[in-house]
Amino acid sequence: MNSTARGTTVMVALMGLTAAAMLVPAALGFTLREHATARAFLYSASLLAALAGLTYLAVRRAPGGQGMFSHPFYVLSASYLFVPLFMALPVTEATPGGLPLFDAWFEMVSAFTTTGATALGVDMPRSLLFWRAMAGWMGGLFVLVYAGALLAPMNMGGFDIVTARSETESALPEWSRNMRATQIEVRSDSGLGGNHLGRLWAYIRLIAPVYMGLTLLLWVLLSMQGTPPLVALIQAMSTLSTSGIVAPEPLGFGAELLVALFLGLALTRRVWPGAIIPQDAGRVWDDDEIRLALVLLAVVVAGLWAMNGASGFTDAPGAALAELWGIGFTALSFLTTAGFVSTIGAPDLTAFAGPGGIVLLGLAMLGGGVATTAGGLKLLRGFALLWQAKHELEKLVHPSGMGGDGPRLRGLRSEGAFSAWLFLMVFILTLSVLVMALVLLGHPLEDALIYASAALTTTGPLTEIAGPDPLSFAALSDPARGVMALGMILGRLELLLLLSVLWPRLER
Repeated sequence: MNSTARGTTVMVALMGLTAAAMLVPAALGFTLREHATARAFLYSASLLAALAGLTYLAVRRAPGGQGMFSHPFYVLSASYLFVPLFMALPVTEATPGGLPLFDAWFEMVSAFTTTGATALGVDMPRSLLFWRAMAGWMGGLFVLVYAGALLAPMNMGGFDIVTARSETESALPEWSRNMRATQIEVRSDSGLGGNHLGRLWAYIRLIAPVYMGLTLLLWVLLSMQGTPPLVALIQAMSTLSTSGIVAPEPLGFGAELLVALFLGLALTRRVWPGAIIPQDAGRVWDDDEIRLALVLLAVVVAGLWAMNGASGFTDAPGAALAELWGIGFTALSFLTTAGFVSTIGAPDLTAFAGPGGIVLLGLAMLGGGVATTAGGLKLLRGFALLWQAKHELEKLVHPSGMGGDGPRLRGLRSEGAFSAWLFLMVFILTLSVLVMALVLLGHPLEDALIYASAALTTTGPLTEIAGPDPLSFAALSDPARGVMALGMILGRLELLLLLSVLWPRLER
């Protein structure tokens, strides 16, 4: 099978999975007596399944040759462009009063990229809210699968930082030696070959059962805490995917504690099955990403608590501690780019305006762990830059000194820091372009920065809490929402993967 047919096979498979997934909100709609919404999902599932079957029959014997799906970047780009379009088919009819196709596509792009931004009101049908959460949940699984199956062999997506931890070929673990040996082959012929399809299927079988099992476990635990079953399921899917799509009902302390524990899965890749871990990485609690996350959370929570809650500790210790929890939970959720806001002792949203909102925006920009469902720059890149900065400061004090960090940290200081710096520059450049586009469309600079940051970090709730006043995606024009959708897709795609497409052409 040629590259074009293999790429089309992936798209047909995604169409079929989307059609099958639509049957779940259809059944839920009939159960909740939302018959019009249920019929929209049922009819769309039938149409999409038929279209997938006809497309497969049309291309299964296509002639050989390289096509638009000859590089994994094109497959991922097409997935984030067209899969939300498939998902938007029932949304156009499921929304009360109807919804234009472009608006429905924007909603599904936001969900599938795990951004969670919406221009709809809170009074949407429950089956539609469930579909948005399910689309985000499927998007989170998609991220975990393609990160290991497509980005790891190309040494992209943060795996370049991991492989840089060992400087010599003999010190590398076997997986890293194999990866570096195949990089030349991948870059010289980066078509979506059978090996890529095999890796995709292998990672689906490896990750999907664990991903589904953790979601079901959190659903059961939240239901045991007294959360309504449907609200608990939406919260569980949103937590595992870090999409931030939740029901309007508040959670209790026990439920928030469970959510916080499961959000920890977005801080590091090594807790997921099939994780690529160097031999000298040490124990889980010695992980660089986890340690950096704990330090950041401790500093941020202490600072925000001092501004908002610590003054009342002597008068009302219980209320002050509750507010401490609320700030900590909110900070953790924004660091993982989920964007949940605690309802347990948390201050009003306006309390985060100013410095607090800037801090939460900075946490979202840093993001969670490498190759997890979280967005942003990723913690490991931040750690590599910080360690290199520490080394440079030590050289100012002791110019003739020699570092004794070992091969793992020496690799982070050299190749890892360079790769992280390159990604940071691409991130800043992309953010600047998005901000300029919104400013040219008539939005104030501060609002444009918040909107662009929310899109590029895939943290939709950031617009409601980062600025002096809450911002709404419903207030954006269609061109502005198109820019935001592009930012969400770029935030989900590894931008350096695009450079891997263009760089061989530039060299020639």
